[in-house]
Amino acid sequence: MNNTAKPSSNTDYFAALDIGSNSFHYVLARQVGDHLQILHGEKYQVQLAQGLDSNNLLSASALSRGVSTLAHLATTTTHIQASNFRAVATFTLRQAKNSAAFLKAARKVFPFNIEVISGHEEARLIYQGVAHYLQNDIQQLVLDIGGGSTECVIGKKDKIQTLDSLNMGCVSYQKQFFPNHIICKKAFKQAILSAKHEVDAIVKRFKKQQWQHVVGTSGTIKAISRIVNYHHEIQRPFTLQDLLTIKQQLLTFNHSDDIVIDGLKENRKAVICSGVAILIALMERLEISEIEYCQYALREGVLFEQLENLKHNNVRLRTISNLIERFNIDKLHASHVNSIAMKMFNQVSQVWQLTDAIYHELLQSAIQLHEIGMDINASGYHKHGQYILEQADLAGFNQEQQKALAWLVGNQRKKITQAESDIWYLLSEDKLLKLCMIVRISVLLTQQRHHDDQFLSQVIADKKSLTLTLDKQWLQERPIIDTELFYEQQNCKKCGYQLLINQR
Repeated sequence: MNNTAKPSSNTDYFAALDIGSNSFHYVLARQVGDHLQILHGEKYQVQLAQGLDSNNLLSASALSRGVSTLAHLATTTTHIQASNFRAVATFTLRQAKNSAAFLKAARKVFPFNIEVISGHEEARLIYQGVAHYLQNDIQQLVLDIGGGSTECVIGKKDKIQTLDSLNMGCVSYQKQFFPNHIICKKAFKQAILSAKHEVDAIVKRFKKQQWQHVVGTSGTIKAISRIVNYHHEIQRPFTLQDLLTIKQQLLTFNHSDDIVIDGLKENRKAVICSGVAILIALMERLEISEIEYCQYALREGVLFEQLENLKHNNVRLRTISNLIERFNIDKLHASHVNSIAMKMFNQVSQVWQLTDAIYHELLQSAIQLHEIGMDINASGYHKHGQYILEQADLAGFNQEQQKALAWLVGNQRKKITQAESDIWYLLSEDKLLKLCMIVRISVLLTQQRHHDDQFLSQVIADKKSLTLTLDKQWLQERPIIDTELFYEQQNCKKCGYQLLINQR
């Protein structure tokens, strides 16, 4: 009997990178059956948020630190397939007005895509990481204090009840309340009051959900747990009294460089005061009795979701399905519009280079949701739909994908508004415009809610034109559509494309 283990191939390895405000966290895993076995993790203390000024501009030195870290990581990850590596960026790159400069520089040295995700998406992924490894059959509150934001999530098993992302983090609060790393009672008081003000926005909603267990993750909570448990062989949860004791210890020092506390690592000294202040506010306002530390967080959530999506458990598809139900979308009509759109897409995708799966998915999502604004008002429903999708919590979508989806729905009819060119990093502005043309024509041709697609016999595309061959009698019986096609030709022309109509 041969007991030799099957050697791993490149497709067995998965990796995730959390580009955080304080640290970059990298984790490597191997697929073993239906599970992931974590093999290796690395942490880089980059402190991007330290370089974010009052105008939300990242400094050149912060940009350089981040890009240098990515360049170093790139040299050790060449064995990982691009499709198995997901990198997500959080608060600082969400906030930075010049995040495009960082992403552009990163692309030159880092061969993997970087997705900037929303605070809500960050919170969802953090919860997935914790819930996957803590299989509690009870309602739990998960807290994660990052460098620039704090994520709070309540859920049971893998189901999230409510979540939020608060604009307070250990790096941003250190800059605001403990400048020059000076420690004093006044600074602690102001930091705690500010954090309480942020937490007040979620107190009523979160307390209503109730929970039986509180879990904390990431650097600040890890550091506090280490201090509390430094002299204990068995790790225990920490309490508010533990935090207040640590606060008093910190106040015996005048500067963060002077701090000497058992269990506190050198690289946490600069942000421990701000982290303690935020956590005191959370525990007092949410009336938390104790917090248990969990080592799994955002990066593990990203890893877990990659494996789930391989099983065709696509989070984005579930999000679209939920929106369809929530906004009473006419599924039968959406299906008919989709049949026209897919007929067009299949005939033009190669010529228009729309072969990346994300473009097919965005097109289908836009078609399925094109009437999402109808539940508000039929007049200008496309603009209502764009606003909903811009503001909604779209699980599974990164910020760029969400903006693209909203833009496609908002430009399905009437005047085409150009999106800001600097918001596109992973997606192509020109390819999105081509998707928009497909959406617009599909919606236009089905506006009278007829249920066939035989009138469209051929679609031919070249670099800057699109030719439709329509049934002549069908078009004659629909003079409104004939007129609308004339005006659509003018709209396409303004965007640099030619729409040609043949009749047979």
